[in-house]
Amino acid sequence: MLFAQDPDPLPSPASPEKAKVYRIPEVDSVPSGYSLNDENILDFCGQLIDLNIHERRRKLGRELAVLSRYSSKLVQRANFYFPRIEPILSENGIPDDFKYLMVIESGLDPYACSGKGAAGLWQFMKGTAGDYGLNVTDGIDERFHIEKATQAACQYLKNAYRRFGNWVAVAQSYNIGPERVATEMARQRVDDPLELRLVEETNRYTYRIFAAKIIFTHPKNFGIDENLLYYKKIRAYSRFR
Repeated sequence: MLFAQDPDPLPSPASPEKAKVYRIPEVDSVPSGYSLNDENILDFCGQLIDLNIHERRRKLGRELAVLSRYSSKLVQRANFYFPRIEPILSENGIPDDFKYLMVIESGLDPYACSGKGAAGLWQFMKGTAGDYGLNVTDGIDERFHIEKATQAACQYLKNAYRRFGNWVAVAQSYNIGPERVATEMARQRVDDPLELRLVEETNRYTYRIFAAKIIFTHPKNFGIDENLLYYKKIRAYSRFR
């Protein structure tokens, strides 16, 4: 069974003067940062996620509160890495939202290593890296090569989507493996992968991706100066070249 990686801790928090903590709100009041439209629906990879469900709001609120502590550092790194990652995702037919998976995997640190051996922006384990064409030897480790590792991640994500036809399930499979997702969906008899009862880390994993998208999409709600998001300007410039 192939696993892309193992759960990796978030990066060290930004300095207090630069980071603004987004407090966990009362679950009965949904702040503006929760949703992308007035109906409180999140668009993830073209799939609409209903956030009116109480338990989903609670889970998302927790991840927004945690991830926003690191927003200053993540924005700085995104300005460098997003322009390099986005074209590769697009060329491979992978939704742009999967750059947020990379955010929570490595904290946008290309040299990130987990205690269990996952490495790079996409946190590939050594065995899976080899299965997806990355050379990992004593002398070279292409998990740290940004473009090659991103190409490998795209192949992994495409394979998972061919199996599930659902991008949320694909995201979950990156955390626990496609076999586990398929087994649990069959055992629990659910069609919506968000309804799966999984281990705590995986339950939080998907909502952490959602939180990353919301923070980057609505930066002002989290104390981020939108002018600091230079990657958007770079992307806009590249479209008109």
